[in-house]
Amino acid sequence: MIISRVTPLSLRRQALRIGLVALLTAVAAVGFAGQAAAHDVLLSSDPADGSTLQAAPTAVTLTFDQPVQDFEPVVTVTGPDGRSYQGGSPTVDSTVVTNAVGPLTAAGEYVIAYRVVSADGHPVVGEVKFQFTGAPAPAASSAAGSPTAAVSTAETSPAERSAAGTSAASPPASATTSVPVSTAAVAPTSSSSGLSGWVWAALALAAVLIIAAVVVVLRRPRRSG
Repeated sequence: MIISRVTPLSLRRQALRIGLVALLTAVAAVGFAGQAAAHDVLLSSDPADGSTLQAAPTAVTLTFDQPVQDFEPVVTVTGPDGRSYQGGSPTVDSTVVTNAVGPLTAAGEYVIAYRVVSADGHPVVGEVKFQFTGAPAPAASSAAGSPTAAVSTAETSPAERSAAGTSAASPPASATTSVPVSTAAVAPTSSSSGLSGWVWAALALAAVLIIAAVVVVLRRPRRSG
């Protein structure tokens, strides 16, 4: 009858094998979990975050590290006067999101807020700020402030001037529609990425089990023949 003897050297080898398998398993788990939980991250923007511009931009461009899904992206450009200056809808070209910008009518800080759907299907929100110090574009003025209107009222009768003053006092409908659009839909928070809490908890539990297994193997009593 042959009785196998467990030597300290064989115990060490067995512990090393268990540790190596556990290490490879943990690395593979982290790799797969990282790929599954990674969201798109904003790499750059034009205008750049924190930049100061003398010339007003005609469009904003956001570049991400992974392709963006073309699923109802939202981009807003809000000026220091509270008005929205984005024009039309954003366009998506792989990792780049672009939105037109209208003439800037106020100097100061502008906030570009965005909400896109990342490659893993999760929404990503954030914002970019820039300063505009150039000459603002003239805001649309009503006919009452134009030189032509002043000349024409001087040549009309008092009754006509009174009627003209009444109509001039009420702004046209087009001048009262400068309400910020969809600013509430984009929360001013930073884009986030990384491993979720349950993944870290699972990895911590696996590490504890691995350490316990190694300790049990090393403390196993030797059998003598």
